[in-house]
Amino acid sequence: MDKQSFIQAKKSFPLQQELAEFSAVEEERRKFVDYFTLEKIANMTLDEYVYGKGITKNNFCYGIERTLKMLGNIQGSRSPKFGVYYNKENQTYEHTKKFGRNYLEAFDNVKNAILDLLDAGIIQDLRDIARNPLAPIIKGKILSVYYPEIYLNIFSEEHVDHYLKAFDLWDENLSKADVAYKRMVLVDFKYNDRDMHSWPMNMFAVFLWKYWPKPPQTDKFYTNLHNKKDQLESDKTLIRKGNFGYGGEGDLHKGLKEYIYNNPWIIGIHSFKQREMEHILLSGDRLDVWFELADGSEIAVEVKSEISSSADVLRGLFQCVKYQAIMDAENLIDGITHNNHVILVLGGSLSETNAGIRGKFGIEVYENIKP
Repeated sequence: MDKQSFIQAKKSFPLQQELAEFSAVEEERRKFVDYFTLEKIANMTLDEYVYGKGITKNNFCYGIERTLKMLGNIQGSRSPKFGVYYNKENQTYEHTKKFGRNYLEAFDNVKNAILDLLDAGIIQDLRDIARNPLAPIIKGKILSVYYPEIYLNIFSEEHVDHYLKAFDLWDENLSKADVAYKRMVLVDFKYNDRDMHSWPMNMFAVFLWKYWPKPPQTDKFYTNLHNKKDQLESDKTLIRKGNFGYGGEGDLHKGLKEYIYNNPWIIGIHSFKQREMEHILLSGDRLDVWFELADGSEIAVEVKSEISSSADVLRGLFQCVKYQAIMDAENLIDGITHNNHVILVLGGSLSETNAGIRGKFGIEVYENIKP
């Protein structure tokens, strides 16, 4: 471990600033837990649970994945991770076979698995947690939402392994252990550190993710891009020739933009100080939708309709990079620092190539949003 870098990172960690930025999502977490009590989970209906029907208020899966996204992103994997889900294309309820013979039986078993997980979580029974049939990423998110000072809200096993190695905590036994055990080793390290022991758990996760040692770099991104090189090169050529879109603002783009402006909760924005469409940055760029939050931070939203080409979505990803830099630069000349961020909203979905680029840039993307 690079002890000097670690010590310096802890000293420079803006704990109070990060806590302030997390206050709104912590409130949402408390609302979620207060609503989805053990009794409520035992008696919740299928539509209060399933993801995919467009039900967002008091919906278990939507809350876990979208509303509480800042407490750990689990959007990278598909809907079957929830055990039961709604297939919008076929307009049918579907289920993961291990939970039952049909979606109703599966739903009952999923509810029981959630209740068993919460029972095991409160007494820190890692053996039962590891054996629980829910997907590992879902188990990790639920535990960290209900018991935020016990369980670390980092869910990628690759990232957990990376952090263990960075702190010289890795050994042969851990390489064979369930990720639930691995996370607890990091938790013990946090609570035994003289500087970090008093930090809230989600601040420890922020420190790992943003300050030290940060997420692992991987060659998979470049391998995947190489495999899709023809598509990427084609999109790059279209952009450079100016042939990436359909010219002007179409009705679909305008409709999606207005929908986000009027329904910001769809992208996780539940309160704001002001909002504007076509907000002009000091570079002269116009943002499709712009929000200023109570703490002064800004959110820029770039919108691409369902008919946007792969090249136009790629351009949108680079626009997000630009808007982030410009908003931060505007703060810089005013002598302030805010946690500004940019969201890309798509009426369609990311291509495989663009999904890899999104991950590399770390851009928040909402797909298949329909007014």
